Amino acid sequence: MKNLIVRTISGAVFISIMVAAIWLPPYLFGIVFLLITILGLREFYSFSDHLEEVKTEKIFSIISGGLLFLCFFLYFFQFAPIQIFSIYTLCVVILFLSELFRKQKNPIQNIATSLMGHVYIALPFSFICMMENEHKIFVLAFFLIIWASDTGAYLVGICIGKHKMFERVSPKKTWEGLFGGMLFALIVGFVFSKVTESEGLLELWQWLVFALTVFASGTLGDLMESLFKRSLDIKDSGSFMPGHGGLLDRFDSAIIAAPVAFVFLSLCCR
Repeated sequence: MKNLIVRTISGAVFISIMVAAIWLPPYLFGIVFLLITILGLREFYSFSDHLEEVKTEKIFSIISGGLLFLCFFLYFFQFAPIQIFSIYTLCVVILFLSELFRKQKNPIQNIATSLMGHVYIALPFSFICMMENEHKIFVLAFFLIIWASDTGAYLVGICIGKHKMFERVSPKKTWEGLFGGMLFALIVGFVFSKVTESEGLLELWQWLVFALTVFASGTLGDLMESLFKRSLDIKDSGSFMPGHGGLLDRFDSAIIAAPVAFVFLSLCCR
């Protein structure tokens, strides 16, 4: 019971911060998500402690990953020209050069792990930043669809879930829960179609497809992080949120869903 109360309170605080960040002025939104990106990178590179012969330059990799997000933010919110990305390019060059002097046993895996953190963490959060630039309502809908589908999958899975999806990767996930999550996602998509009807952002069918897209890619993101953790024999990505685990445990669905959602919106809003 105590754990449930802690989990509920920390979850409510997390959602409040996220919703507030979405509606804050752009520079405050950027600060919040830059911090999330840096903390996410920190958790990701802590995974490398469980990999044999992999010794990443953690601090530099975190800084350069944070710079990648910052470059996207500054460019898409028109605070800086596209040449701002040259800073990140320089960081990548330094990352390669550093392996010449570090004399580590496996430089290829060190570089690959460092760059994977940028692709897997910093880039998806950059796509959320780009969605925010399109319209704040898209980011709000994006997260509400993920949260609703997670809730739906959990409730339906607990009540009637019997058939396992990927027991090797995530033993608790069921096909019944999957369809429950999809139903909740579609409901959120339908609600947003009605709420934004006067603005003409997307048509009903586009909102429903957007919801399905976020749900499907978010489910993949959830399964992928479960696969990573199981392969490394760890339970949580960290202990950032009491009762919930690490930051990446809360954003695992968004990591894969963000690029897919942005591409969909780019096609529909042009």
